[in-house]
Amino acid sequence: MDMQVVPEPGLSFSWLYRQVQQYNEQSIHPKASRLERWALGTGVAATAAGLTAGMLPVSVLPLSWALMALTACLAIEVSGFTLFLFLMLKREGGQYLRPRLSHAAEMDANFAYWTHLVKQLSAFPAAEREERLRFVLALQKTMTDRMGLMYGGLQKLGPFPVLVALYLQFRTWTPGDWAGGFDVNPALGLLIFSMVLLYALGWVLVGMRTRLDVYSALLDASLKDAPSTAP
Repeated sequence: MDMQVVPEPGLSFSWLYRQVQQYNEQSIHPKASRLERWALGTGVAATAAGLTAGMLPVSVLPLSWALMALTACLAIEVSGFTLFLFLMLKREGGQYLRPRLSHAAEMDANFAYWTHLVKQLSAFPAAEREERLRFVLALQKTMTDRMGLMYGGLQKLGPFPVLVALYLQFRTWTPGDWAGGFDVNPALGLLIFSMVLLYALGWVLVGMRTRLDVYSALLDASLKDAPSTAP
């Protein structure tokens, strides 16, 4: 693979973002599909709509309309979360069946492009790389502290918070009682919605934190592996 190092006029995080995006596409593991992301978003939206409709008084939403709305929201919510969990387990299942072999294969596939990125970064002045590395490390520390207070070890929990939220919602549900899935008091409804929303937002932050890890590792490697390019 012929890769020419052609640096841009100046090093920027926008340039580094584009290079890392290409690096991520080299992974042997499939990424979350658009359908998987839409399934999660649809489940969250249906949960919010159903809980809101369930807490509205009869004077605002008549009982017949409320029943139809709750039934529709319940069907959409269950379908969305079921599809999301199925696609996520299907996508990531192989990594956990043989984690060591999967990890080794992923490192082999990514090493060549990683080396290419380090060479690209080494073409920029060392002072620029050092300045940006210090900035990224500061952001890492700040984000780690804030995420620790809010989420703790979210990566280790996996889909568990979503399952807990679904249990709280359907703990009194019986077959045939389609509206019963949203028969919750306002406090519990707010708790369920907050759990699902914070879970979705948490994974967005995890992705951003992982990206900072990649930036810092690349910048650090370029400074250590190519000292001769320093001005």
